[in-house]
Amino acid sequence: MTQLAQESGNCPLCGTATSHLVLIKDDYPLVRCTGCSLIYVCPMPTPEAIRAHYQDPAYFAGAAEQGYADYDAMQKALAPHFARRLAVLARALPQRGRLLDVGCAAGFFLQQARADGWQIAGVELAREMADQAAARLQIPIARTLAELGPGQFDAITLWEVIEHVPDPVAFLQALAARLQPGGVLMLSTPNTAHWQAQRAPEQWISYRPPAHLIYFTQPTLCAAVGRANLDVQQVWPTFPLPPIPMWVQPLSRPLAAKLGSGELEPGRAWQAGLWLWRSVRVGAWGWQRIAHPRDDIFATLELLARRPPAG
Repeated sequence: MTQLAQESGNCPLCGTATSHLVLIKDDYPLVRCTGCSLIYVCPMPTPEAIRAHYQDPAYFAGAAEQGYADYDAMQKALAPHFARRLAVLARALPQRGRLLDVGCAAGFFLQQARADGWQIAGVELAREMADQAAARLQIPIARTLAELGPGQFDAITLWEVIEHVPDPVAFLQALAARLQPGGVLMLSTPNTAHWQAQRAPEQWISYRPPAHLIYFTQPTLCAAVGRANLDVQQVWPTFPLPPIPMWVQPLSRPLAAKLGSGELEPGRAWQAGLWLWRSVRVGAWGWQRIAHPRDDIFATLELLARRPPAG
């Protein structure tokens, strides 16, 4: 039976007590706040249930509907996205300093960040992933923020993490306290304004409780970051996923799965597969602009915020 904390709960963002049911997914009610429109799981799982969820090794290797089919195999597919994000950080902080990656998993991003000149630290709740990251990077990986000990950072990153946190404002406030004045926080999270979340919620892959507990749009994400006393510098959508015509899907889905899992080996096969998939997306984007011109086709939001300078 699903372990829940309470029968009802106020909005984790604005505190409003009333909400409307959006969807029931895997026995978890997802509701929309009547005050700020945030979508969240209500009631929330207990803290003990949340921690236990990530200790199952299948979350990172096998449980694709909740986590990952094979996280290790995704390193190649994630590398260009991490490189792009490091470039954004470099523009915000030209002088490299201390970087903390929260939810660092096996340490792939931290590995690239260190090669880019950052002094690195990581936090990872899942014990097995924390051990893998520590072995890969040859540094201690904390299981919680409290385990880090004292000290502040010039940059804090959290990739696809904030949606897993039952109290995102308190969590962001704790991270803001770890930033140097003038330091930056950068994150990514699923975009709940995506056309599929709006028009076909039963099919949207990011509605996946109890892994994902909070579902942001650009306004609610900016509001959460603002409530943590961080100044939003920029927010932008990424990963365009337009609706693909039904007759194309049997061809496109296997290719997308191979690219996402890292099954295609580096070289000509990878490049050919990537360009083919991009061509499919461009064609689908054109079709979408005709069939559904008001759709938001971007699956992910990325945000850069800064802690105000001292004084």
